[in-house]
Amino acid sequence: MLKFGIAAILFLEMTAFAVAADDLQSALQDGKFEGRLRSQYFDTIWDDHSIETGKGTANGTGLAVGGSLIYKTAPLYGLSIGAGLYTTQNPGGITDGEDGAGATTSRDLFSRDSHYEGETKVTDPYGTGYAVLAQSYLEYGIEKSKIKAGRFLMKNPWITPNDTKMIPIAVGGAQAVSDDIESTTIELHYATQFKERGMSYFGNMADTGDVPNAIRKHYNTHYNPASPDQESDAPDLVIAGVKNRSFDGLDLQVWGMHWNDLVDQLRLEANYALEAGAVILGFGGLYMQQFDQGAGALINPMTNNGDDDNSIDTSLWALRATADYRAMHLLVATSQTSEDGDLIAGWRGFPTYDYTRSMTITDWNANTKAYKALVEYDFAKMVSGFKTILSYSYYDRDPSKKPYVSATDRGFQNGDTNQWNLDLIYQLAGSLKGTELKARFMDQKNDTTPTYPKELSNREVRLEINYYF
Repeated sequence: MLKFGIAAILFLEMTAFAVAADDLQSALQDGKFEGRLRSQYFDTIWDDHSIETGKGTANGTGLAVGGSLIYKTAPLYGLSIGAGLYTTQNPGGITDGEDGAGATTSRDLFSRDSHYEGETKVTDPYGTGYAVLAQSYLEYGIEKSKIKAGRFLMKNPWITPNDTKMIPIAVGGAQAVSDDIESTTIELHYATQFKERGMSYFGNMADTGDVPNAIRKHYNTHYNPASPDQESDAPDLVIAGVKNRSFDGLDLQVWGMHWNDLVDQLRLEANYALEAGAVILGFGGLYMQQFDQGAGALINPMTNNGDDDNSIDTSLWALRATADYRAMHLLVATSQTSEDGDLIAGWRGFPTYDYTRSMTITDWNANTKAYKALVEYDFAKMVSGFKTILSYSYYDRDPSKKPYVSATDRGFQNGDTNQWNLDLIYQLAGSLKGTELKARFMDQKNDTTPTYPKELSNREVRLEINYYF
């Protein structure tokens, strides 16, 4: 397959300028510019009452200030060029290394870049600021279709920008989106490189903290030192999807993901909405099937989990119901992953997103049942621009299933989880228009297990200020 490296991107951009030379000035003058100033503060407090483990779990805090500048030229002969520069900084060194002693989520506020000196891994100290040109792409549009190549923010069921920290996730690759068929959208995504939050570099598609450890170690990534017997690069990712809205109130989606020599996944989803007087009711469901194409031989679940074989063929289903009445939105949802294995979800496109997933949670591990209830209320009539979101989630886990990924709370091998979340969001107006204030509060109770008695319940506060211009 074609790989869109830096040289190819520059060549395409120079070609675009050559084609548009007669009216380049207007393409630049009519381009779209977006700016954002951003600040975030995280505070995670851990409980630890376990005498057996011999050590406690430290708390973690962090304050970061940064922003982004994004520019895209106006189309000229259908061609546009886009770029996005992002930065996050530690003003005055207010966050020091000791603040990150127990940091988990707040690590993504700063640089997590690392490199190897021989076999020694050297990581940037906690609180290190950085800047990155996360977007640099060429886009061509014709009729109702667009093709994009380079580095950009990709969104599909497997890859999302996951923009809840200072700098979002970006990929290197290409995508094509077509709305030429009535009531139908066809998408094709091809990803060759992946840049995590907290990282300035673009690694291969196994170079992420959410890819199973065994797969990541099989390839040359920043998480492990290269050795002569390792593969030099991980396979690229191919994703295709079709969305159809031909029937009134019904949205149908079919998606497929192919990670060569490792895993294939199929995702089917349907959502239906109807009016019942003053209430809008919604019903949704999804089904995912995972096909092992070689990943199981690397993960080896028969040895690590006591499974019957090393296959990671598995599945997940999820259901939800929603109700919208005036300023209120309600949701109840449930999901279950087959006991046959964890779903591979390494690129922050969470399988249960908009269903049962909540902050910091992984609920697509083998034999996990999940439940969620949420209420959102817009206080616009009382306080313009102010809304709240309150949710409760329960995750019924199988402690005998060791997770494939050392990420989020399931990586701690905890038992069942109860979690409360409260979000407060305020969009300011008048002279402060463009300013957004967010406060997010999470209280999480993680049950201990006989094999891992450490107390890992925790509470977290996230405060964020955004100014868009």
